[in-house]
Amino acid sequence: MAVAGKWFSSVWQIFGVGLSSAILSAIASVSPAHSAEEMIISYGIANTSISIAELEKFVESGESTPLLFVYGYLLNIEDPEGLRRGLKSPFEASPWSIDRFLNSPTGETILRRMGRVVNTGDGENGYMALKTAIAQASKRPEGLTIMGILQEFPDPQIRIDLDFSIDLINETTQVLFRDQTIIEQISQQRSAENSANRRPQQRFTIPNPRTMGPYSWTEAEVVFFNPNRDRPSPLFLYLPENIDRPAPLIIISHGLGSDPKTFSYLAEHLASHGFAVAIPEHIATSANRFEGFLQGFEEPPNPSEFAARPTDISYLLDLLEQKSASDPFWRERLDLQNVGVVGQSFGGYTVLALAGAKLNPQILSQYCPDLPNRRITLNLSIILQCRALEVALERQNFRDPRIKAAIAINPFSSLVFGERGMAAINIPVAIVSGTNDYITPAIAEQIEPFTWLTNSDNILVLFEGGTHFSFLQEEGGQLPIPPEIIGPDPNFAYPYLKALSLTFFNLHIRRELDNRNYLNDAYLNTIGSSLFQMTILEELTPEQLQRAFPQP
Repeated sequence: MAVAGKWFSSVWQIFGVGLSSAILSAIASVSPAHSAEEMIISYGIANTSISIAELEKFVESGESTPLLFVYGYLLNIEDPEGLRRGLKSPFEASPWSIDRFLNSPTGETILRRMGRVVNTGDGENGYMALKTAIAQASKRPEGLTIMGILQEFPDPQIRIDLDFSIDLINETTQVLFRDQTIIEQISQQRSAENSANRRPQQRFTIPNPRTMGPYSWTEAEVVFFNPNRDRPSPLFLYLPENIDRPAPLIIISHGLGSDPKTFSYLAEHLASHGFAVAIPEHIATSANRFEGFLQGFEEPPNPSEFAARPTDISYLLDLLEQKSASDPFWRERLDLQNVGVVGQSFGGYTVLALAGAKLNPQILSQYCPDLPNRRITLNLSIILQCRALEVALERQNFRDPRIKAAIAINPFSSLVFGERGMAAINIPVAIVSGTNDYITPAIAEQIEPFTWLTNSDNILVLFEGGTHFSFLQEEGGQLPIPPEIIGPDPNFAYPYLKALSLTFFNLHIRRELDNRNYLNDAYLNTIGSSLFQMTILEELTPEQLQRAFPQP
């Protein structure tokens, strides 16, 4: 889910998805006058309190008391001045949008989870107190700030469950270590296989897939109507010129908080090699819609997006078929029976659904009703996946037979599809996984789901060093995302996706078998950047995954 940058950043800070942020927000969730006067930190049978006066003194003057200094050391706060700014800086969201979020299932889940760390004075879950404080603080003239939350917290004391916090840190560390170990083991095994099966230097007789192709292209914009939406949707087309046959079509599905510009670099590359490219705007989850939501003008996305997104693709194909049959400009211009799809994050879900993955209401029904009370997890996509239950109970299959191959980048799939849902795919699929992705984590959302595929001609692409945002064009339409979340410079990642996409679709859409020589990590890593490395696996079984990190 290319999660909307400013909204994701705000949620991260307000609700403390990262544990340190949670504790610091909790420190701020106390009041100097008519509300809380102290924060109590509970560890075992011991309790330690910090007065609000100490915190206010630090925020106003930068002067830290000895006790705050100790806690700053324990929480590894390396930038006290940055912390002061964070406590006073307003979040860019309107009171209306904040209120909508707080009263949404997603907001409730996050607040209830954080309330297990941030308790009221009598040790109860701090969910309602946090909700009240945030809602009231958002209405202040200066906007929503951590200090505003401090002044609005409606309880005499705030209690931090440090035992739970430390357990959570340890558990999170173990999960990160496990996931990294598995990825390293898989990569090392693949490297050993490459060395053992090293072939003579391969001579490539087809154009280099990293470079632009020989075709110029024109850009066009049309609109299409999806009956599941309340208004028409824009569709951006890249049409190659001077080709002697109908161009195969590639459709790109953007993620949450992005828009068609995010992948324009990929569209131009494919068009230069003779593919027609279509990028619809999924209007309820695009950057413009999210910006409007943050400003208080739009409703938040709802669960119907799990149906609307894949049907966007099917309806735009219907439109292009109609134009090809009735409009001389479009006649014999597109091959609409051999279509490839690329999608990132929520778009990754979209293309897997179109490829035949079936929604799994059984897993969602078992896991999601108790989601607010489950352990806090780094897998943020779980909260979004549970929103699919309403749709999954009504419809499970969104497969479109015109789709013949799919590339899913950073998709989420563990709950929304599960093993049975992924096993229903019967076309070639490439799953691209960023090894430093903590929004849709590699092991849970891509690597293990890859082992559930039962058809042939699939590949798993481990993009080592990649994050959830590595392939998003910086000057595209996505909302601003903090650099520390983006990771290494995405400009060095784009050539990998260009080469991978062109090669994969040449092989499986055009059926140009020579392209298989390019579809390996030995070649793709010659693209050359020390920031990233690709490992491509054609097969990975559950048993191999288990051996990569055996349970004690």
